Amino acid sequence: PCSSWPPACNNSKAPDTMANLRILHDNAANRVSSLTANTTSGSLAAANLLTDRKAEVHRATATSVTYTATWATPKLLSMVCLAFTNYTSTATIRARAYTLAADVSPAVDTGAVLACGYSPLALWPWGTVPLGVNAFSYGGGTYARAYFTPGAYEKLVIDIVDADQPAAYVEASRLICGAYWSPEYNPAYPATARVNDTTANSRSQAGDLRSDVGTVSRSLPLNLDWVKPTDRARLWNILRGSAKSGLVFISLFPEDADPELEQAHQIVGKLASDLAISHPMFGNFS
Repeated sequence: PCSSWPPACNNSKAPDTMANLRILHDNAANRVSSLTANTTSGSLAAANLLTDRKAEVHRATATSVTYTATWATPKLLSMVCLAFTNYTSTATIRARAYTLAADVSPAVDTGAVLACGYSPLALWPWGTVPLGVNAFSYGGGTYARAYFTPGAYEKLVIDIVDADQPAAYVEASRLICGAYWSPEYNPAYPATARVNDTTANSRSQAGDLRSDVGTVSRSLPLNLDWVKPTDRARLWNILRGSAKSGLVFISLFPEDADPELEQAHQIVGKLASDLAISHPMFGNFS
């Protein structure tokens, strides 16, 4: 029997060494007044970072780039993410947030931190590096992220440096920034990261196994079994506000000491099905 509340055997309270689940559903990048890059390759402009199409990327002319996003009024921000990138495991990201766009000194400066640690691209035999943006159809593309002190900021400057990039450029498909939400209690076990492959295999009359190669995507099913009343309203706003069409960012192991674990359990996507909040017992929702 479990005597603690919520029951410790349900993984409802994370260990002190692990940050809780983080969800961002209100992307402040959608309301920028201006988004610029200090270097751009041809027509692959910075404005492509504001669309939801993976094939529309911003590409720099070198292995480093600086983005500057400004708003007409301060927005609540606590993180930034560049999704579906070609960054290597040694790439760094630096975020500087300014209270007012005209300020000279940032209110927050993360310094250069590891952007998206994961297995080197060279380990994939089918060649993710030369495929570039086309690799997105096969589960490629990583997320570069940085977290910082929550606050209201009017300007955000993002520096990307990827000195070990084998290509002559860095590129990214989507800019996501805003204030994330963390529940007090983590999702229950099991936490599953899924790879969804639409490939169809069939056996020929000669006995060969043939594959009609499809696309590969990822999904992240989560069960929030222990939701306090103070978290219920925020969760309801996420479900109602995003619905199935809104883009959400979810990280189950944010800033974990194991970057592979973090990359495998963070996702930029959309809610896959209708969701509901139930009231299984007094003072608790799920």
